Amino acid sequence: MKEIFRGSFIIFIFKILGASSLFLTYIMIPRYYGVEIFGIFNLTFALIMVATVISRVGLDIYVVRVIATLKEKRDISLFIKSILKILFITSILVSILILLLSGVINKYLFKSIDATTYLTFLAIMVLPYTLFNVLVEIFRALDDIKIYSFFRNLSQNGSIALLLAISIFFSLNWNPVYILFSAITIISLSLIIVLYRFLKIRDISILIKGFYQDKILKHSYPMFLTASVMFLMGYVDSFMISYYLDEYQVGIYGACISLSMIITFIPMAIGGYISPKVAQAYSNKETQQVKSIFKDSVKLIAITTIPIFIAILYFSDFFLGLFGQEFTIATTTLMIVSIGYLSESLCGPVGFILNMTDNQHIFMKILLISLFINILFNALLIPIYGINGAAIALMLSMLFWTISSLIVLKKKKII
Repeated sequence: MKEIFRGSFIIFIFKILGASSLFLTYIMIPRYYGVEIFGIFNLTFALIMVATVISRVGLDIYVVRVIATLKEKRDISLFIKSILKILFITSILVSILILLLSGVINKYLFKSIDATTYLTFLAIMVLPYTLFNVLVEIFRALDDIKIYSFFRNLSQNGSIALLLAISIFFSLNWNPVYILFSAITIISLSLIIVLYRFLKIRDISILIKGFYQDKILKHSYPMFLTASVMFLMGYVDSFMISYYLDEYQVGIYGACISLSMIITFIPMAIGGYISPKVAQAYSNKETQQVKSIFKDSVKLIAITTIPIFIAILYFSDFFLGLFGQEFTIATTTLMIVSIGYLSESLCGPVGFILNMTDNQHIFMKILLISLFINILFNALLIPIYGINGAAIALMLSMLFWTISSLIVLKKKKII
């Protein structure tokens, strides 16, 4: 437990710093640009997240699973070389798809503006953001938690908040959407430079001759579907709120999501740290070690997340009021979403463990059913209850996938 705490604490600190930056961003945009612009920013952010989930085809998860178990530097070099080739191809294909569908996306998701220019820039950002999201996992796989935590948890949100602060302080009136694109460019280039030097020190080079023999996409595909469904569940409610309501309601709902996600910081930090440990232990058939890691993780999560949940509910008016007075009407929405995230946290890092123990196919099926539940209840409840309906749909889908995953791991005697 001490080892998990120490390793997770580093990730947690960077998560807090990153979350603080995101929180500042989510306060600055509605206060200085308006709630509608805040909704447009959220929609654009959601779109690029979904686009890059598709383009990275599960390799961000698979990188940790494979590199943590490879012992030869040559194998690691060939593996990284192969995933780079795949990412270039998939990113270009997704960019083309966005450009082809830009008219449809503009018509059905953006009600108050013509977002054609935004979507063109978004298509250009797919490649750098895809590389960023996959290559950053190499640091975690090679057990450099500090560099990994900085880039994964702080660099993006910190860059956005800094650029926004400069824009507001000097009255530059930079568009928040273009600030998002600028931040992605900065962090992607920075990551590539740092990773090049990191690998060079370890005698790992993508210029090595040869081919990685194993079929990468065959194994990463279930993880791709899993990641896709996870992200869709996180953003489908915003898309459906935009479809049934408007960008203003998307902005209000986005504030509730950003606040309630504080509950997941510690569970995500712990899951991020234990993933390569679980992969190694499972690969070495050390089943008792996997069980021990899970039990200690659940204890730490329960002790730390319940007080955070209580604080969010007790001071809900205060926290929502930081975004602006108009946000305080969403206390019920915040409560429902927070219950969903608490249930996800208390079940432990079940998703991480399923992916690291060759059960990604089962996890994928669970999440697909969960996504169907989410979409169905969004369609049924948003027209009646507005953003509260979206919150209920999110909570129900979370309850389903976390409890189902826990049952599967118990039946397979992995935990």
